[in-house]
Amino acid sequence: MQKKTVLVTGSTSGIGLAVAREMAREGFRTILTGRRKALLRETVENFLRLGHEVRGIPADLAEPGEAERLFAETLDWTGGRLDVLVNNAGTWQQSPVEEITREDFRSLMSLNLEAPFILSGLAMRTMKRQRSGTIVNISSVAGLEAWAQTSLYSASKFGLRALTQSLLAEGSRFGIKAFAVCPGYVATPMTAGARVSPEDMIQPEDVARLVMAHLALSPATVLKDIVISRLGAED
Repeated sequence: MQKKTVLVTGSTSGIGLAVAREMAREGFRTILTGRRKALLRETVENFLRLGHEVRGIPADLAEPGEAERLFAETLDWTGGRLDVLVNNAGTWQQSPVEEITREDFRSLMSLNLEAPFILSGLAMRTMKRQRSGTIVNISSVAGLEAWAQTSLYSASKFGLRALTQSLLAEGSRFGIKAFAVCPGYVATPMTAGARVSPEDMIQPEDVARLVMAHLALSPATVLKDIVISRLGAED
């Protein structure tokens, strides 16, 4: 039986790394990607030492053409197959709306929303041909509700959930699933300096386990949004 394949963006740290580890343990041929080449190389070496089948493809998904190149190189390695795409790479900005510049908007949206759109469209072509596949979008509770100074970040995460719903509607008759994961504070480098201590945050491994649990559901079952909250607190 052909091994299943997964591409996880932003997979050198945080949620992306945890998801990639979990999927590699489950036997997926795993493509890791990130913009920091040295860190990506180190991460790949760690996976290889554990006996996982893995490939690292450096890419800065905020740059034009990088998503397309990443996907092409992914299919070259997998023999034209992709079973799971995890759109995880993203960045954060907290600013009053009147201080957000056009460059701020373009910079954040290119990574948080444009790259997942491009990769998802490419993945849909492959998955429709296979008549199977799953697209996972890592959104946020900020994609369910916006607060003061989160307008830009929340707009990108609301958009990611809209993309997810359209993917599911367009892909369901081809056996393609799509779902969004919407966690609160997760103990990752992006939340360093937050008002919540890392010990009281959701752990990246918890997000990874929930992704794997959803992938194990029967073909007819899908959850559009998985919302993850911290114990005893609202994010």
